[in-house]
Amino acid sequence: MARNSLLILTFLLALAALPLLRAQDSPPVPTLIAPTLVPPLETAAPLDALPAVSAVAEIADSGVFRVGLLYNDPPYSELTLRGELSGFDVDLLRKIAAAWESEIEFVQVTRLNALDKLNAGIVHAVASAFVHYRDLDAEMDFSQTYLRGAQALMVSADSPVTSPAEASDQTIGYVLGTRSEKALAIWQDRLGRELNLRPFLTLDRAVAALTRAEIVSLIAEEQALLRVTADSAASVILLEEPVLREAHAFAVRRQDAPMRQLLNRSLQFLASDGELDVLFREYFPDADYNSDVIALWSGIGDEVRPEQFPAEIRYQTSYALPRIASRGVLRVGGITDAGQAGTAGQRRLADLNRALAGEIAARWGVSLEFNSGDPASVADLLNSGAVDIVVGVKPDWSEAAALEFSAPYLLHGDRLMARANSSIAGFNNLRGRIVGILIGDATAQERAEAWADSINATVRFFRTTESGAALTLLDHNNANAIYADSLALLAHLEANPDSLRLTDRWYSRSFYTFALPYNDPDTRLLLDYTLQEFIVDGTLYRLTAPLIVSDELPDFDIIPGASQFAGIELSSRSTDAAP
Repeated sequence: MARNSLLILTFLLALAALPLLRAQDSPPVPTLIAPTLVPPLETAAPLDALPAVSAVAEIADSGVFRVGLLYNDPPYSELTLRGELSGFDVDLLRKIAAAWESEIEFVQVTRLNALDKLNAGIVHAVASAFVHYRDLDAEMDFSQTYLRGAQALMVSADSPVTSPAEASDQTIGYVLGTRSEKALAIWQDRLGRELNLRPFLTLDRAVAALTRAEIVSLIAEEQALLRVTADSAASVILLEEPVLREAHAFAVRRQDAPMRQLLNRSLQFLASDGELDVLFREYFPDADYNSDVIALWSGIGDEVRPEQFPAEIRYQTSYALPRIASRGVLRVGGITDAGQAGTAGQRRLADLNRALAGEIAARWGVSLEFNSGDPASVADLLNSGAVDIVVGVKPDWSEAAALEFSAPYLLHGDRLMARANSSIAGFNNLRGRIVGILIGDATAQERAEAWADSINATVRFFRTTESGAALTLLDHNNANAIYADSLALLAHLEANPDSLRLTDRWYSRSFYTFALPYNDPDTRLLLDYTLQEFIVDGTLYRLTAPLIVSDELPDFDIIPGASQFAGIELSSRSTDAAP
């Protein structure tokens, strides 16, 4: 009798677990290991101190990189019927380990136990189990975003709905227990009103309800929607505009800065070498690869190895946010007076940096104090406590052990400027012709020659001042094109819109960021999310318009989540409500 009771109880518990299993973002796939919910990992004792040693040290010593993965999350990571792991994340991690000359060991995790295994050191990083949302920042750190997914809306093929805005007044279906619930909460918060929502236990049931017109649209992870409707693609449409974009990034232990930086540099290394582009096109052949996903820093180098990064984790003795809050003052370094800036491009950059600092202080509800210290000694300014942040810094890996860099706020780089009526599209059209370079740019000729040499072209050079670049092309005819940083060319393009143009290609891409104290995650995240809110509400475009060469901002990363962080309302609502 007791045996029968136990069997009945086991059966009932299994039935109760089914909705939880089916409510994952991805429909289950066959695995060699039963996809049961694994209980949270029990550690021998609670952690009573911050870890002193980075995961980098163990990887360097053992030569093995251990990564936690979901085994049923295609196309990112899945265990196939042949018992092999495959997917975008799997192949990317193998490329990273190969660059390190390390072995890689994949460890199966679930969304319930992944963080425990990370904090216990069972894995050095976690991939597919976490997608970077702002509410996870209190528990772990994330690498740069390496892939953008989406929470997307699907409608029937004959639906008049063409955008999320048009669907917001209609019935929207979603699957319980998935990230779609987060996406809907964020969407409602941004709209400032409740949506008409209908929950489902599985994605299959939700799709069936859509085809029966019981709901007008269905929100889910984009790749999951594409998979589940593969056999009925003609009857449904995936809206082009997503509800929100999702940031795929590697999770590491919070404040393990060396491990986070090792992964960031590795991602940049693969992106600069074209490996990420190739991998993306393999797994997502119908999607457009976005080169702005990973901002590249200077000094990436020819190799990336764990031994290049500190084995120990260095913590701050005091953090910037409490200082800013207690003083009510944000101290900013790197500010140059626009009147003292040398060229037109430098004056515009100085104006932008001052305006950005003012907008940030306004959002944070503090006053602003400028420090006129030498911006070349950025680390000294930050580490001495003289400033809280430094504006107008180009991220460089040679400085990454002493300070942090924010998300970028301005893209610039080398471009070719030519007469509007010329046929010049690039260096291929400049064979045997003259390229103008600016006096004061010491490496411009070297950079231009490298591009000409790459196509076996020979060019000649003419040196001109920045202020005289347009005259060199239009009046004096001393050059066929000017090769220079885009910031130096903007004033000429504005003054001669019908006579001058830029060719399409970027010959280099560089960024301006803020510099922050090393391993101060809350300050870094607060600044990053403030800049992202500037993108959302149009502030960043308004401020940078005099310094960008198109009608749109670069596609900078936006991490999904609430507009409040560290107790501060970062959206424009905070300044709109100010007296």
